[in-house]
Amino acid sequence: MAIIELREITKEYRNDAIVTQALSGIDLSIETGEFIAIMGASGSGKTTLLNLIGCMDVPTSGTYLFEGEDISHVAERRLSDIRGKRIAFVFQHFALIDDYTVFENVEVPLMKQSLSKAERKRKVLSALELVGISQLAKKKPTHISGGQKQRAAIARAVACGADIILADEPTGALDSKTGKEVLHLFTELNEMGKTIILITHDKQIASYANRLITIQDGRILSDEKK
Repeated sequence: MAIIELREITKEYRNDAIVTQALSGIDLSIETGEFIAIMGASGSGKTTLLNLIGCMDVPTSGTYLFEGEDISHVAERRLSDIRGKRIAFVFQHFALIDDYTVFENVEVPLMKQSLSKAERKRKVLSALELVGISQLAKKKPTHISGGQKQRAAIARAVACGADIILADEPTGALDSKTGKEVLHLFTELNEMGKTIILITHDKQIASYANRLITIQDGRILSDEKK
């Protein structure tokens, strides 16, 4: 069974009398352990799609099944629960808190879970070790490089135990060498069993995925597996 299934999903945004159709008739099935790249021009609907998949938004119409459960229009509390435990985001500009250390940034999502301080520490240190920046635990984001910030953001996603990692242009703020290092890290996480869904406009970045979905004008134009 697919971990995520979208059926005839539409998303509209209304501003007074103006209606903008961001997504129109999206049908998409995602299996556990896939590495998917979603490509499309600016305004194509790819970020809207990612936000819907990540339970940051709800569809105007259609059905969203998460592990068989219809969450298309459930209460925010249920969506928040899925976001906190099953799905994690990695953003282009890292979304780290400058006043927190790297350790504290990675710990943030764990504060919402019923864990002891010792268990939170174990999870944070394990995640930092996995992404190769355990030596930066006491540093603040303003004192580390862009690549290290993105690794910290990925560690935050890993530490919370999320099965699905959604990455929105994760190399957009990095130089090409550092970007490749981050993409290799996503590949390693995928090989460990994480489901990775990555948004990009770059075909070279998309080549790291084993499935490429192209979206245009709010519709899926193509869906290809390697």
